[in-house]
Amino acid sequence: MTAGARPGHDDTAIAAAQARARADAASVLPAAAPGAWFVLGEAFHAALRQLRSFPVRTAVAMLSVALGVAGIVSVASLSEGLSRTLVRSFESMGRQVVIVRADPSYESLLLGTANRLSEQDLRTVSRAFPQRPVAPFLRYGAFNNAIALGSRKSTAAVYGTTLDYFALGEIELVAGAWPSREDWRGGGGRQCLAGRSLAAELGGAAAVIGRDLVLPGRSCRVSGVVKGAGSALGFDFERLVIAPIGLVRAMDSDGSRSDLELHAGFAGQDDIDAIGRRLTAELRKHRHTARGEDDFIVVTAQRLRSYLDTTLASVRAGLFLLMAVVFAVAALGIGNVMLSGVNARRREIAIKRAIGASRGGIFLEFLAEAVILTGFGGVLGVVLGAAAAWAITATSSYFGEPTVSGSGCLIGIVTALLVGLLTGVWPAARAARLDPVAGLHHH
Repeated sequence: MTAGARPGHDDTAIAAAQARARADAASVLPAAAPGAWFVLGEAFHAALRQLRSFPVRTAVAMLSVALGVAGIVSVASLSEGLSRTLVRSFESMGRQVVIVRADPSYESLLLGTANRLSEQDLRTVSRAFPQRPVAPFLRYGAFNNAIALGSRKSTAAVYGTTLDYFALGEIELVAGAWPSREDWRGGGGRQCLAGRSLAAELGGAAAVIGRDLVLPGRSCRVSGVVKGAGSALGFDFERLVIAPIGLVRAMDSDGSRSDLELHAGFAGQDDIDAIGRRLTAELRKHRHTARGEDDFIVVTAQRLRSYLDTTLASVRAGLFLLMAVVFAVAALGIGNVMLSGVNARRREIAIKRAIGASRGGIFLEFLAEAVILTGFGGVLGVVLGAAAAWAITATSSYFGEPTVSGSGCLIGIVTALLVGLLTGVWPAARAARLDPVAGLHHH
């Protein structure tokens, strides 16, 4: 064929290609110009075709996205559940609780001369807030004292307190009755309350109420079963016995095995931060300590939440960095799947271009396809992350109550969609730049 005849031949080929494109498009696209909803619908169907066309690569890419999102959701849910469980013990039944604990130095612990809170500290707090319930909370020994009910044995924390403690709202009666005022007063009190977890291990509420619990060196009769803040940090706050403070003091005659806390209750609308500052100043004056030399700590819900956020921030940062690596791998997989799809669908793209589809429309369609693919992975990741968080909290007492973080789910989904946007730009641009004539001749 001569050089002069080639242009005419190309014109004939182009005309024939356009005729075939119109015929093929009749069964693929509607006659009307595609709108936004049509583009999204086509992108959705194209994403499903991609899942079927490249099942292995697509599954790997989506699983990578899902694992990254699952990591974000599970970490956020576990940390939020831990924080919520601990803070809930300070904000119960409409009250806010402030707890004062001794905070001995490392050197004093080694020398055995650690300062402890005393009855004088209790009076100082009571005088500072005369209209608020203030109660001592005396813990005996460690958190795993031997407890027995008949032939059944267990371990639990044992606390002694006064009747003012029940006005704080830290515990809630779930079975039985509150102890009588007469039996709780003085050193002769013998009634007590059992935590829900302890009661369940000893046979249930019906099995423990009205029976004697054997404590270290003493015994008490269970009048009721209570629930508290659940479990967190490996400690079950409902595996406990609450007895009259006189009984617990009698168990530890020299006071060497007891540790006193002070619990004060305030209304929900009170400025708890200002109360904490005032309480700290009063105790410094009483204990003759200066700022920076406190041998006690004042714990409020806000301070606890701030401490937890600071402590967990580095852990979350490290885990999220690992999630970033997972998302990078997912981005490579999604990009590979999209480029493979562009190559496999060159004829389809050419047909759409031949009947009038714009470069922008093709670009948006492929970009939407990448976002839809990562969106599927994001939804799967949310399900996996929520399931993982619930499974971990169900088998461990460290992370508190089961929680699914709404913010974690939102961050995970948005991150997945951003991965789709970033990885879909290059394949979408490549599809938009495809030459229609070359695409029509592609097989």
